[in-house]
This record gives sequence, structure tokens and C-alpha cells, in this order.
Amino acid sequence: MKRMISNGLLLMALITIGCQKDDCPTPSTDPADREVSFAATIAMMTRNPQLNEDGSGSFNTGDTFTLYAYHDATGSSTIDYAIGLSTLYWRDLAFATEGEKINFAACYPSQILDGDSFNFKVEQNTNSDLLIAGATDVNVGEERPIALTFRHATHRLVVKFTSKDSSLVTESIETRCTAYATGQFHLTSGTFTQGDTKETYTATGSQVAFLLLPQSTQDVTLEVRIGDVSNRWTLATLDPQFQTIEQGKELTVNFTIQNGEISFSGMTIEGWGDQGTIDDEIIV
Repeated sequence: MKRMISNGLLLMALITIGCQKDDCPTPSTDPADREVSFAATIAMMTRNPQLNEDGSGSFNTGDTFTLYAYHDATGSSTIDYAIGLSTLYWRDLAFATEGEKINFAACYPSQILDGDSFNFKVEQNTNSDLLIAGATDVNVGEERPIALTFRHATHRLVVKFTSKDSSLVTESIETRCTAYATGQFHLTSGTFTQGDTKETYTATGSQVAFLLLPQSTQDVTLEVRIGDVSNRWTLATLDPQFQTIEQGKELTVNFTIQNGEISFSGMTIEGWGDQGTIDDEIIV
């Protein structure tokens, strides 16, 4: 027992000596030394990384988004932040002052910013499924993870064909979509400025989808080709109540083919919010 007590006293003495030699520093309480952490989630119908059927999901380690931190009066910083890999401290944000609030906004995939804005051209690939997390204000020095909710900045247009003609193979139907394809997004305001360049996208099959920038339905044209027969119209002519295609929503156009006719059987919004239903008929 005496040996155990002696060994305990010796250990305490060694610890005391070690701390006297500054081997046991006191953790910093300065808010500037705190880490800025993010709880990034993906709202419904968002893209890559890890998605459920409804489009909601979460990022994977290594997924990198562009983070825009700013204070209207004192300045801003742009950071490429990799989930699970990047470490950001409040002291890294030189314009952030304790006792004040600053704002965070973000976009995925990473973009090159000019101030709070970036130019974007939509194409039919995964990088065009742009996600934006709107501005959120946070107290400087906040210890809890900062919530960022990413939402679609584009629109998803889905065209479906149902054939009642056994001789027609719907997989051979060609759909062409022409729409404005460029513009500028503004992170702080969450707004979009349309460009002046149009593109035509082509897809084949009984169900096809196109990623589009928000714009007027009169500027979006669909052309359907079945063999030597084709028809062409704007989304606005299908139903005047649809005046714009909106960010973060999915519009589905349904066609039924029977006796040489393409019947326009409905337009519905699903997944991102309901814009209604249209019933009409188109004869090719």
C-alpha cells in the first residue's frame, strides 16, 4: 500500500513538473480560434452526391462547394469547402467581428465567383444540376454547426410517352427541347439574370428529361419526331396558365399516342411543388 501511495505521489509530481514546463497548455477561449463547421443537407430533388428517390439527400466526404461568407459593411471571403476535409476557423474570416453577424451562402458544384455572382451555362450532365444554399446569417464565433440547405437552381422538364399503338416503339421517339441556356446567378439575393443564348437538346426514348434555367414558357420549345412525322410547339401554347418554369421544380409533360395521333394528356408538377394539370390534344 505504501508503495502504491508513493508511486501515485511521484506521478503527480511528474505531471506538475511537466505542466510547469508549458507541456500542458490551456485551451484557447478566443472565439476566433473556434472552428466554423457546417451541417450541409440537400433539399428535395437535388443532385449527386447521395440522393433518395424524392431528390433529398446528403453530401459525401470530399464533395466540394463554393462558400461565400460576407458582411455588407466589412467585407467578404470566397472559400472552396470540401465536406469532411476542409477546416475553417473564425479567425480565417478577417472581416468578421465578434459580437456581429455575418452571412453564408453557397453553391455546388464549385463556381468561380465575381463578387457574389457567377455565370452559368446549363448542359445535360450532372454538373448542370446546380445547387444553391441561400444566404443565412450567423453570430460570429458560433460553436454549433451552421445549417446550409441546398436547393435546385435549375428546372427539370420531363416528357413521357405512352403508346396504344402496338406497332410503335416508343423508345425510338426523338424529343428536342430548345431554351435559353445561359445566365447569371446572384448568391446574396438568390436571384437569376437570364442570358441571351439558346441551345437545343435532343433525347430519345419513352421518357426523357432536360435540365433548364428558369425562363418564360413561351421561350421553351418542344419538338417530337416519330419516324418522318414531327410536331413543334412552345410550352406556353400547351396551356397559357403556365407562364414560367421555376427553379427547383419539375414539370412533367405526358403524351398518349393512338391511331396516328399524339394526345397531350397532361402536364403536372411533382417532387418540387405542384403547379397544376393541363389536358389537351395534339394531332401529328
